[in-house]
Amino acid sequence: MSDYCVVTTNSELFDLISENIGSQDCDDKVFCIDNPYEAAHYMCFELPELIFINFSDEGIDSFVMLEAIMEDPWLLHSGIIAISENNNDTKKIEKIQGEGVNIIVIIDRKQIKQSLTTIMSIIRNNRRILFQRGLSMDIIEYISGSFRLRNEPLEVQCYTNIICNFLFNARKISKTKKMDLQIALTEMLLNAVEHGNCNISFEEKTEWLINGKAIDDLIRRRVRDPEIRKKRVLFEYNINPLIAEFHITDEGDGFSWNAVIESSLDIPNGRGIIITKSITRNLTYNDKGNSVTFEFPFNQNESDLLPCLFVNMDSRKITKGEIIFHQGEPSSYLYYIVSGRYDVVVDNKVVSCLNSDDIFMGEMSFLLNNHRSATIQAQTKGRLIEISKIEFIQAIKEKPHYILFLTRLLAKRIQRINQKTALSLGKIT
Repeated sequence: MSDYCVVTTNSELFDLISENIGSQDCDDKVFCIDNPYEAAHYMCFELPELIFINFSDEGIDSFVMLEAIMEDPWLLHSGIIAISENNNDTKKIEKIQGEGVNIIVIIDRKQIKQSLTTIMSIIRNNRRILFQRGLSMDIIEYISGSFRLRNEPLEVQCYTNIICNFLFNARKISKTKKMDLQIALTEMLLNAVEHGNCNISFEEKTEWLINGKAIDDLIRRRVRDPEIRKKRVLFEYNINPLIAEFHITDEGDGFSWNAVIESSLDIPNGRGIIITKSITRNLTYNDKGNSVTFEFPFNQNESDLLPCLFVNMDSRKITKGEIIFHQGEPSSYLYYIVSGRYDVVVDNKVVSCLNSDDIFMGEMSFLLNNHRSATIQAQTKGRLIEISKIEFIQAIKEKPHYILFLTRLLAKRIQRINQKTALSLGKIT
């Protein structure tokens, strides 16, 4: 069961969303908030996974909510389905999306009835990466997925944003790298839809756009053909601690890619391929030209996404092999992990490893006024933010909803420990 909040004053829009969500899962609860300040308050204290926002609602300034989110995107990382009725609002949303806001998809108001069922299906099938801050590397070192996309640009947008938002929230990529990856995935997936499955030539697309028509309409016209409609784009990804690998295959006739991939940006067509090659690694096509593979390296557990509470605190550089604290000593500080990997040593035995996916280290003894239960030693160089109890209490007074987040974080830690114990005992296969 999930709770979904719709921010709008438009009762017809709310009813439409409710009907389309309810038709898929009768246990889902959908409710409406018609005030942006109440909606921002809801996001701060409930930390919802998903929220619908009507950005073209004349009765509500929904961009006020985005301002609140942008103040602390580290904490308020809810997935957003943005609803827009005009190009100006869409462009504003796209610009803000580049600042780290987790917009999953932007839907034209007129397309909700046709699109929402598909989008919600994609969201439900990708919960494991869509609503996690990061990978639990001590349980899962590799994550992969394989999807068959219809010839629908909205699906391209949805899958691209899911992957990019996840890697950004997992602190694998920075805002700049997130935008680069969005460009690369969008270009390659749309190429597969437009030129691959729909067989739209560069000349035909150019003429269509010059006449002021939307490329989405040309794709929908092509899809009226039953043979084209049944074609799919296979989108596969593999994510490991250091890199993401992508493989995109269409069911078209392919193309002569050799000349394009060695060309410059001055050529009239193929620019998307050249741009993607410049911002990714090892971009290659199969002989036919209907399947492309490329890699996207990570930032080695570091990004520019930090909690606003601690962003003005100085970070401490850590050298490889450095002891952060010893087992048995008093607990005076909580540590926010900016980067690096750290061995957890109990009675001279390494029992686990922490990295930026774990967010904090030393929080249990810090909160319980206990002595340290383990020694922490840096496996690599890194950076930590050292937070004293006075600084922590002052920060919580300023932003009390951080207590809710920390409580949920600790609950997930306990759940993860239970999962590891069950795995070691053979209770989970």
